[in-house]
Amino acid sequence: MSLLDELKRRNVIRVASAYAVTAWLLIQVAETVFPVFGFGQTAVRLVVIILIVGIVPVLALAWVFEWTPEGLKLDSDASVDADTRRTTSRLLDKAFLVLLALAVGYFAIDKFVFDPARDTAREQAATERGRSEAITGFYGDRSIAVLAFVNMSSDPEQEFFADGISEEILNLLARIRELRVISRSSAFTFKGKDIEIPEIAEQLNVGHILEGSVRKSGDRVRVTAQLIEARTDTHLWSETYDRGIEDIFAIQDEIARDVARNLELRLLQASPRARVTDPEVYALTLQAKHLLETRPPNVGADSYALLSKALEIDPDYVPALEWMTMTDYFREEEGLITNDESYASYDQLKERILRLDPENPIVLAGDGWDAFRIQQDYDKAAEYYERMLAGSLTNSNAIRLAATYAMRIGRFDTALRLAELSVAIDPLCFMCLYWESRINLYAGNYARALEVRERFLRLGSGGDYHHGLIKLLQGDPAAALAIYEAMEPAGHPTQLAGLAMAHHDLGHFDETKESLRLLSETADDEYAQFYLASEVAAWMGDNDMAFEIIGQIVNHDSKEVPGLVFNPAYKKLHSDPRWNELRNSIGMSEERLAAIQFDPVLPE
Repeated sequence: MSLLDELKRRNVIRVASAYAVTAWLLIQVAETVFPVFGFGQTAVRLVVIILIVGIVPVLALAWVFEWTPEGLKLDSDASVDADTRRTTSRLLDKAFLVLLALAVGYFAIDKFVFDPARDTAREQAATERGRSEAITGFYGDRSIAVLAFVNMSSDPEQEFFADGISEEILNLLARIRELRVISRSSAFTFKGKDIEIPEIAEQLNVGHILEGSVRKSGDRVRVTAQLIEARTDTHLWSETYDRGIEDIFAIQDEIARDVARNLELRLLQASPRARVTDPEVYALTLQAKHLLETRPPNVGADSYALLSKALEIDPDYVPALEWMTMTDYFREEEGLITNDESYASYDQLKERILRLDPENPIVLAGDGWDAFRIQQDYDKAAEYYERMLAGSLTNSNAIRLAATYAMRIGRFDTALRLAELSVAIDPLCFMCLYWESRINLYAGNYARALEVRERFLRLGSGGDYHHGLIKLLQGDPAAALAIYEAMEPAGHPTQLAGLAMAHHDLGHFDETKESLRLLSETADDEYAQFYLASEVAAWMGDNDMAFEIIGQIVNHDSKEVPGLVFNPAYKKLHSDPRWNELRNSIGMSEERLAAIQFDPVLPE
């Protein structure tokens, strides 16, 4: 008897075929199910290895043993007639056919159910990567995140000092326009967490990580820094600086310079240098900054005392003046000063800062917002924001404010570039992602608005009203209704307004009337009384009511005027002649906005 005939007689070929189909099916199931339970590709690879190795003992057992009516027996001991062998073979054939049917069924489900969903997810991921690369591509691999340096001092209270040094180094690097530097709010998210460098780099989308430690003892300080090529976790450079506390600024300068040198940056300007002051002033400012960021009780009084002492020693230390502008907000909340005193103090501080630093980005961002929102001087706001962006692309919040301004004057291309830039330097910034989604909504990019919304929901919650509005604008009122019905808290004016619009589009007139009745009962809520009521009226086609309420908004709260023109909830009013009359009356006609000179220099 030939080997092939013997393999057939002992059912080795049937067992091998059944094993191959079963193994394929198990691998497919593992690839689908394991990620749901948190198992990665390592677990799937382990299954594949076990199944590959397992075929050897399975085939050996099939060769050695024979299935008989009395059970498994060694082939040499089994006495089986031809009819019994045929019965056994048929049973194995049926088992193989069942397994084959399962495999084909799984293949069909995977092909026509799971595969389209995976394709959609891949397309969305590719779109997201592509848009991200549009901003980050300008920098290539010239990107870095400065993690919070570890406090190695015996005194845990010195942690503010370690944080301050790492943030100062971050700020120095961020002044290099050829380098994309992740902002503090995202980079410091990983403080105290046991996360590998490549994972941090992936989350922040950077090529390099700077980490280190600080040990302060008396008037001595030791700073250790190391630069890592993030995705391969390769150390490119490290250095330890053991010096007197008076040399702390020189240490920061050297670290920034060495990082730039190791990243082979061709600097278009002189290497940035830290502001030098008395070490005590530096320490007092860092302490006050720590209080203002952590906001313990009496934060206003305590931070004011620290910064006042710092400014007594060095009246021209700009960082202390910048942080002092924040103390007045908390001092007013604590009842220590009046609103008028807070404004007067800010004006005095701003004058001192601009005398020392005429292009201070924090002051310029604040002045731009004031000109835009309060004074409605859109040309002046454009000037402030252009100056701010020309000098600094490091503050995600300031960039986000500039993006909001661009959106409100209808410069959607610029607004989107600014919003994407704010996310590029601050990937874990909830408000940056929220406003990128909101600007895409206003620009009519509804699918993109939903994509970005999914990202900001990983960091926080909110935006349900605009989520439902996107669905209404996409012509899907049923989906909008489901969103509004799930909103919390129930009965909030934004929920009632959304329900009224969704029910209206679905033809549920009784439900629409009920939602409007409940909304009208929240008349003590100014937002419901004016803004939501006008949006609902406009959406439902009650133009007379909408224009009447909008007129009240213009007379009641002029700072909200810029938000009217490009609000998509008012889209149905655009064909009404009164719409252009309204735009002319509030100084936001197409011609007026087109004349505003706002063309900030941004990464291409």
